[in-house]
Amino acid sequence: MRAWDHGAVLRPTPQPSRGVVPVLLLSGVVAVVAVGAARGLWAPNIHNGLLALACTSVGAAVLWERPGHRVGVLLLATGVVQAAMFTGRQFGHHPAPGRGSEWLAWLGVWPLAVALTLITLAVIVYPDGRLPAPGWRWVVRGVIGVGALCSVLSALWPVEYASTSITLAHPFAGSPLDAAQALWDALAHPAYATFQVLWVAAVVARWRGASPVVRSQLRWIIGAAGLSVGALLIGLVVAGSPRAGVLAAVLVPVAAGVAIVDRRYAASYAALSWLTRAPATRGDLPAELTAAAAQALGASSATLWMGGPERLHPIGSWPAGDGSAAPAALAELALMPGMSARPIAGSSGLQAGRTLGALTVTHRAGAGLSRTEERLLDDLAAQASLVLAHLDLAGVIERERAAGHLEDLTARERDVLDLMARGLSNQAIAAELHLSIKTVEPLVSSIFSKLELQQDGASNRRVLAVLAYLRA
Repeated sequence: MRAWDHGAVLRPTPQPSRGVVPVLLLSGVVAVVAVGAARGLWAPNIHNGLLALACTSVGAAVLWERPGHRVGVLLLATGVVQAAMFTGRQFGHHPAPGRGSEWLAWLGVWPLAVALTLITLAVIVYPDGRLPAPGWRWVVRGVIGVGALCSVLSALWPVEYASTSITLAHPFAGSPLDAAQALWDALAHPAYATFQVLWVAAVVARWRGASPVVRSQLRWIIGAAGLSVGALLIGLVVAGSPRAGVLAAVLVPVAAGVAIVDRRYAASYAALSWLTRAPATRGDLPAELTAAAAQALGASSATLWMGGPERLHPIGSWPAGDGSAAPAALAELALMPGMSARPIAGSSGLQAGRTLGALTVTHRAGAGLSRTEERLLDDLAAQASLVLAHLDLAGVIERERAAGHLEDLTARERDVLDLMARGLSNQAIAAELHLSIKTVEPLVSSIFSKLELQQDGASNRRVLAVLAYLRA
C-alpha cells in the first residue's frame, strides 16, 4: 500500500533516502579511483578509471531521476566494477609493500567478465529498461551464465594474468590447471567477441519499430560508438595501437546519459505544446491530451476522467478506447498499482476549486515516473482543466435540449444520451433503464448515426455525441 499526501495532488510521499545510495556509490567510486591513480600513471589502465567515473556518474544521474531504472542500475554497477578493476590493476602494476597487493591485483583481473556482462545487459535494455522483444530473455540468460562461468574461472586460476601484464602471484593458484586454461581459451575470448556482436544486434532490434524519440536516443550512442571505432582505426593505422579507440569508448556511456536528458526535455516540450498542435477542427481533445501524456511519460496508457471525486468516468484514453470503462472514485484510482493519478480542479468562475476530473497514466512494467515526469504530469493536469471546463457533459446536454438541438433523437435516445453524459457504460445504462444490453447497443449506435459520428480510433464518440452540435 502506498502512502499519499493530502492536498490537491495525489502522488507517492517523497522518500528522504531517494537518490542517496547512487550518490554514495558515486562518491565511493571517485575515492577508489583517486587511490588507484595515486599509484602512478599506467597508460593501458587509464580507460578503466575513465569508464568507472563515466558509468557511475551517468548511472547515478539516471537513478536520481528514476529510482530502480534498469539502465541506471546496470551502469552504476558497471562503474563500481570498473573502479575496482582500475585500482586493483594499479596496485598490480605498482605494488605496495606487503601481501595485500596480490589480492588487489587479483581484484583487478577477474571482474572483467562481470563488467562486460553488465555492459552487455545495459545495451540490451537501453533506453527504457525493457528487452527489445520477449525472445531476448534467453539471450540475457545466456550472457549471464557465460559471464558467471568466465568470472569463476578467472577468480580461481590465473588464466587471464598474462593478458593484463600483471606479474604478481595469483592468491589461489600459482599456475592455471591445464583443463581450466583450455576451457578459458575455448570460452572467454569467443564470448567477449559475441558480447560485442550482441551490442550491435540489440541496437538494430531496438531500432526496428522504435518511436522517433527512442530512435533519437539510439542515434546518440550509435554516434558515440562510431567515433570510438573511428579512433580505434586511426590509432591502429597511425600509432599501431588500439589505445585511442579504447579511450574513446568512454564517450558511449556519456552519450547515453546525454540522450536520456535530451529525451526528457524534448518530451516535456512536446507534451506541453500538444494543445497548440491539436487540430482545431476535431472534437477529440481528450484523446489528444492522453496521447501526449502517455508518449511524453513513456506510459503504457493514459486516461482522462470527468466527474466529481466520488464518481469519475473516462472520456478519453490512449491507446484509443471506447470509453466504456467503469466509473471509479478518485481515491480508487490513486491506489491502483502501477498508476499515477492527478485530480483536475476548475480554475475560474463557478468551477474554481471544484474537482472536474482526473488524469491517470499507467506505467510500463518495472518503470515509474521520474521527478521531472512527476512535475510534467502536474502541468498536463493543469492543461486538462481547460479541456474539462468545456466538456461539462451534463451541462452541454441541458443547453442543447433547451435550444432544440436534440429534436432528431427519440425520447429513449435522449434518456440514453443523458446517462452516457453521466459516464455510464452500456451495461450500466441497461441496468438503469431496465433494458437488455441488446436493446441499449442499437440505441447508442442510432445516436452516433443521427449525430453523424463515424467510428474513429482516435476519438471518443461518447464525448463527441454531446459536442456534435457545438461544432462551427
